[in-house]
Amino acid sequence: MKITKIAIITVLAIVSIGAGIFFRLQNIVAPEPEHIKESISYDQETGNINILVVGIDDVEGGHRSDTLGLAAIDIDNKTVRFMSLPRDTRVQIPGHGWQKLNHAYAYGGVNLLQQTVINYLGLPINYYVLVNYESFPKIVDMIGGVDINVEKKLHYNDKAGKLFINIPKGLQHMDGKTALEYVRFRNDALGDIGRINRQQQFLKAVLGKIQSPEMLPKLPDFAKEILGLVNTNMSMTQAVQLTSYMRDISHENLAFFTLPGKAAYISNISYWLGDLSATSTLLTGPLPGKDALKESSEATEASATSVTTASDENIVSLIKKINMPIAILNGDGQAGLSKSASSLFQKAGIDVAYVGNAKHYDYHYSNIMYPIKKGQQAQENASVLSEICGISNKLVQGDETIVYVTLILGHDKDTVLNNLKSVDNK
Repeated sequence: MKITKIAIITVLAIVSIGAGIFFRLQNIVAPEPEHIKESISYDQETGNINILVVGIDDVEGGHRSDTLGLAAIDIDNKTVRFMSLPRDTRVQIPGHGWQKLNHAYAYGGVNLLQQTVINYLGLPINYYVLVNYESFPKIVDMIGGVDINVEKKLHYNDKAGKLFINIPKGLQHMDGKTALEYVRFRNDALGDIGRINRQQQFLKAVLGKIQSPEMLPKLPDFAKEILGLVNTNMSMTQAVQLTSYMRDISHENLAFFTLPGKAAYISNISYWLGDLSATSTLLTGPLPGKDALKESSEATEASATSVTTASDENIVSLIKKINMPIAILNGDGQAGLSKSASSLFQKAGIDVAYVGNAKHYDYHYSNIMYPIKKGQQAQENASVLSEICGISNKLVQGDETIVYVTLILGHDKDTVLNNLKSVDNK
């Protein structure tokens, strides 16, 4: 009798333990919102899990936060908002004053970067995920690559940085290496903003791939493998649980956008000035529809370039108003740019007294400086030059140290020079 009782108790114990394990596994691979909130930190005010996503450029021993974004996941409503943060966003870095956002990681690693973004946005950040250039291709190859419709041919050669990009226009199936080149390219008029748009297209392609019927059952295993390729403060259980819960999220519940704001120069340094009021609405308000996101994206691109065009007749009349020699500096890095631009200006009838290189080759937007010591005439010539080139007045400023009205050609050089090309033979 005792043996029978012991056997029954043992069986019940095994069943109980088995049931406990089963329910724990269920809470991981098929979790409900309440189970996620029990094991994952979230913002008590908004109900969001906020995750800082960082792409690290650690080529040749350098360590920079090359790509930055914030994923806000609403567990109750099963929505995801991903906001890209331009690297040039002007923020106050604790202990370092006003700086560009991407400097925070170089100064103090992910902890300082996380604290900087928390202070800037006024939102708690629960987790971070860091991926570098070495692990990124491996992750893309792990899911079998992605299909992306490339909007234009992407071509760029940087021998110093050992970066060579040549991606044709049109629908492309990208392996890990090509996908990395695609998300890194920024050698066009929109600079970092254009690159951010491509990065968001890449993320959408990845989401589409992992939501395919053949991929869905593999996601928990993929989450475990990917976790071994990234640096994160999220546990294995948390990652698998969150991935399992979000794997069938509908496209209507996804929103991608860039930190609202505008480009500006402060003390001759290019920044992105964020609009925090608009940011708060996009992150915590009703999920914006496609039209609202499109308008936001178009406004961001317009703020980034601030380029206008003029008719050929108007340009010819403006050229006649330039009565001082100018200088042209290469702020883009393309070999021979300042000399070829000088030839174009000379043919159009503008005297170029000096050509050379700018202090660096990372000018996203072309700008104009004028010598303050030469007074009103120099300022007027700079204003006319900005009209000819289609450069916003916000990117024209005085300088005490220069001799000539100076045009610094940035990554938007083609757009800036197009007006002059059209009147080259007039």
